[in-house]
Order: sequence, then structure tokens, then C-alpha cells
Amino acid sequence: MLSFALMKIPIYRLNALWIKQKRVWRFLKHILRVKLMYKKILMTFQMVIMMFILAGCDIELAPVVPTPPPIDDSKTESFDRLFNDEEYKTLTIIITKDEWDDLDEVMRHYYQQFGNYRTDAYARADLSFEDSQGEVLVEDIGFRTRGNLSRTRIVNDNGDPQLSHFKISFHETFEIDYSKRQVFDVEELDLKYNRNWDEAYITEKFSLSLFQSFGVYAAETTMAKLYIKIGDSTYFYGLYTIFEPIDKLFLEKRIGEQAAEGDLYKSLWQNYGPANLSNDYHFEAIGIKNEATGYRPAYDLKTNKKTSNHASLKAFINDINLKNGSVFETYIEENFEVDMFLRLLAVGVLLGNPDDYRAMGNNYYFYQNDVTHKWGMIPYDYDHGMGQGWDGAPVFTNWSVGMDIYTWGNLNEAFLGVENYPHVLVDKILAIPEYQLQYEMYLAELIDPSKDLFDPNVFIMMYETQRTLYSDGLESAMQSQSFGLRNVITYMNDKIDDITDQLEYYQANPDQR
Repeated sequence: MLSFALMKIPIYRLNALWIKQKRVWRFLKHILRVKLMYKKILMTFQMVIMMFILAGCDIELAPVVPTPPPIDDSKTESFDRLFNDEEYKTLTIIITKDEWDDLDEVMRHYYQQFGNYRTDAYARADLSFEDSQGEVLVEDIGFRTRGNLSRTRIVNDNGDPQLSHFKISFHETFEIDYSKRQVFDVEELDLKYNRNWDEAYITEKFSLSLFQSFGVYAAETTMAKLYIKIGDSTYFYGLYTIFEPIDKLFLEKRIGEQAAEGDLYKSLWQNYGPANLSNDYHFEAIGIKNEATGYRPAYDLKTNKKTSNHASLKAFINDINLKNGSVFETYIEENFEVDMFLRLLAVGVLLGNPDDYRAMGNNYYFYQNDVTHKWGMIPYDYDHGMGQGWDGAPVFTNWSVGMDIYTWGNLNEAFLGVENYPHVLVDKILAIPEYQLQYEMYLAELIDPSKDLFDPNVFIMMYETQRTLYSDGLESAMQSQSFGLRNVITYMNDKIDDITDQLEYYQANPDQR
């Protein structure tokens, strides 16, 4: 009985169970009690049946009850309610002390195995969301930390809670199958604290909003104060940015259900190097992450996990590397969202974030539209840039102000010691004269003050809205950073002047592109 019951549990769940001692003992005691009582129950049942038979009674057997389908307990609150930037909002995670301690124990055990805290094990918790319309209480959510190099334990060495990035799952299953549940029209939420202690608070929010305004798919964001109630103690973490997850639902909202049936990959620098789309990748660089074994591919499939063999992505990577000249131009137009990519590159130059595809082969999602069969790129993780965070050393200086719009910066060349390290899509697309002109046109449009795009006044308006909503009380938060504009306006004006000068130069000297 016991071995049979354990076989029913996936390996990564077993691992978490063995680590969580309190849960393990409760689980084992339950199984052992069932095993010890099994014979008594069976004998009693047989005696009852025999009594009915001997009495000559007609017995009507109860029908077999099938396994119930997943419960669709989706909340009716809309996507727009959560992502309303005009509303003051709070999130409170409500978690028992046992669940909190178990999660920390899982993370420590994972660190002992793999040298990092990047386990995807969820703790069981509840979520309370509050705004001017009232409270939304969601029970039995999955709750864990998130992040790549930024992930830390949930407590410090003294056992006190510390700042972390978090993920909430509305469709995690504990006792009840909630695999179909959505809340606010999403299945998950990502929560990030202000890791760079940026006084402006809205750098990443503004960055992703600029992508959206300029025709590039990017996640919606909003701000909220975060509280975590652990047992009887409540901790005020501070002001967090809440992110729409990039998943199948994200694509459905933008390209439709049928088109969203294609493969979606999360692409970042992992075990097998950067996700630069070069065709010399390790054979395990494309796959499906398995955190239980520490396997983390550079191209991590997020959809169609049971059906995809990665053939479409492998073919695309092979083709963009091997095709050249007019053959490449025809192919890339037919198989890639070139216009959106040029817009993405132009926005990236203005934001100055070095931790992206162009400089690092990092931090993007790659998807194939299942109707047009074109591939497209979705940027994410823009907490650096705009004059704060990592400035891109040793290649970039002054947060990219003064970097050439064509040669830009190649961090992989510096980090890996490989001269002319390729970033294939940028290298080949920006070598085509037609695309060069389009790219420069987009840069000019972005800094045009009449367009309200990369404009200091637009940034200040967003900043003032969030400062007015959330500045009060931050001094008592775990992250007690107050609001301030720091050097962001200077950065934006310097960047606009820099791009203006470069565009004038290349228009006068087209042979230098």
C-alpha cells in the first residue's frame, strides 16, 4: 500500500515531501494508519455483504464515482481591475508558520544540492487583494520565490523575513484541483521588489509601457504595497511591481486563441550559455526546464510540452544562420516579425538596458504564431537601465549614453572571450539598408516630443501618479526607500541629444552605417 501510494506522487513532489519533515510525518502516519486498518475494514465489509446475501436481500450496488474534473473557481474580477494604475492597491499573502518554515527548508535543501535557491516548490497560502472596490480573497494559492541570479532565501541568517521576488499561482493544486482557475484573467502573477533601490520606482514599469506604446508585445504592470502575514505576525515588505505573466493567456490576449497555439520559449543565459540564436548551441540548450535535476536550458519551452519536439525552433535557428543575401531577406520577412523587432531594438537603445538579447542573448520570450508561422520576440526583465542599476560594465559606460546605435555593445564577446560573438538577428537584420532606414525612423519617432513616447514629461506624469498613491508610509516598510527622481530626467535628455546627433550623422554619411 505504502509503496503504491508513493508511486502515485511525481518525483519532484516526493523530493519536497521528504524535505518537509512535519508534512512527511503527517503523511506517513496517515498511510500507515490506512495500512493497519485495511484488513479490519475489509473483513467488516465482507461480513456485511455476507449478511445481505444470507438474508436474501436484493442489493443495489452504488455506481463508481469518477475522478472529479478540475474546479473552475475563476474569480470574476477583471484584468483591468488589477492593472488599473489610478487605484491604490494592497496585496496580503496569508501563510501559516508551518508552510513558511517548510518553504525555507525546501530552499535550503535545494541550495545544498545545486548551489542556488531556484526551486519551484510552492507553499500553500491565501491572497487578499484590496482596492477602493473592496477585498478579493483567494484561497489555496501557490506561493514561492522567483528570480534567476537575484533569488535569495525568504529569511536572513537570523531567521527574519527578507526582501525577495515572489510568484503567485492561482492554478496550483494542493487538495482541490484548481488547474483551470484564473483570477483577474490570469493564472499567475509575478511580484518584484525594487532590487536596485531605485528612487523612481517605476523604471521597469515605464520601460515595458514604452514597448507597448510603440507596438511591441510586453507584459502589463501595476504597483501595489505588499504585506505577508506569517502566522500571527504581519510584515510590510514595501512597494512591489506586479507583472502579467508571459504565457499562453498573454499571447491569446494579443494574437488570438488559434495563433497562440504555437510554441513559446523563455530564453535566457543558463547552463548552456546565452540564448543568442546561433546554430552552434549545445544539444541540450533547447528543452524543458527540470528544476528537480537542475536542468535549465537556454531555450525553455513553456507551452506544448507534451507535443512539441522543438523542430520549428531548430529549423528557424538553422535557417537564419545559414541563409544570406537576398535569400535571407526573403526568408526573414516570411518567418519573423521584423517590424516589431526593429521597434524593440529602437526602444532598447533609448532605455539603455544592457541585459537583453542584443548585448547578452538574454531575457526575452520567443514564440511562433500558429496561424502565420512567424516567430516573434517579447522583451522582459528591464529593472536595469535609464541611468540606474547595472550600467553594462565592462563594455558600456554612462548607462549607454554615447554608444553607437549600430555597433552598440557586445557583452558576450567580453565575458566569453570570443571575438565578434554573434547575435544573429541583430547582426543580419541591421546589415540590410531597408531595415537600417526603418530602424532610424523608429528612433526618430521615439524621441519626437509630439509623440509622447520617450519623453521626460511622460515619465514624470507616471512617476507622480504612483508617488501620490504610494509614498505615504514607506518609511515603515522592510524596503524603506522614499520616492525621488534621481538622475532620470538628465539621463533621458542626454540620451535624446545623443540619438539626435547620431541620426544626423548617419543621414549625412549613409556609407558609415
